[in-house]
Formats: sequence, structure tokens, C-alpha cells
Amino acid sequence: MSKIAVRKYTTVTFLFQGILVSETSSKETKTTDPKVVAKKAPKGAFCFYFENWVEKKSIVEGEKFEKTEQVGKASSTYYIGGKVYTKAEIKAKFGKNDRYSTLLNNIEGNGYKHVIQCSTGNWQPFTKSDVLVKV
Repeated sequence: MSKIAVRKYTTVTFLFQGILVSETSSKETKTTDPKVVAKKAPKGAFCFYFENWVEKKSIVEGEKFEKTEQVGKASSTYYIGGKVYTKAEIKAKFGKNDRYSTLLNNIEGNGYKHVIQCSTGNWQPFTKSDVLVKV
């Protein structure tokens, strides 16, 4: 005889500046209200996203089995403050400053329509599904 225990839960993953890629930290959350989560975000986090999970535990003939799977896709990415720019706005504001030439080259080379200067000062692509949360 086997028993199956099922638990559904949601995690929030925060992103922090890293040297080459963003650092992440995930934890379970009871709320998926972006404004509430943004206000309680750890210091240094510039954005976050949600994921839904299902955890299944069973015992079959005395042997334990455990499996955790993501349900659906991750949510939109929610940016905690910051300012969204178009390529034209970046060129108008920073185009003559050599310090921003790499940023402009990345925007043009990758075909980004929008970028965000995050609340932590770093730059990220900003897609149609991304959301700016004002805190």
C-alpha cells in the first residue's frame, strides 16, 4: 500500500548584483502581491519573480520517494524601483559620454527596445512582460 502527500507552494526569487551574473536568493512566500513583496525585499535586491511548485512524497512498500516540480512558468520579473529607458532616450541622455558606449552597444547589438537602470544602479534589459513596481 502507498500513501501520497502533496504540498503546493510558491517561491519568490530575488536578484542581486553579481560580478558576471546576478546572484539569487529564493524563499517560500504566502503573498504574490508585487507591492507587498517589493516593500519587504532584502536590501540590495533589484528585482524578483514568482514560481509555483508541487512537492509529492510517497512511501511504497516501505521505500520513500520525493519529487518536486515547477508548475507552469515563472511569473513576470518585477523590478523594485528604477527607471525604464528606450534606446533613443539613452542616446539623448548619455550618447556623448564614452562611459555609456558599452551600454549603447549592448542595447543595439541585442536589439533591446527598453532597458532599466535598476534602483541598485545596474542596467538590465526590460521586456514587454517585465513590470516596474514603484516603492
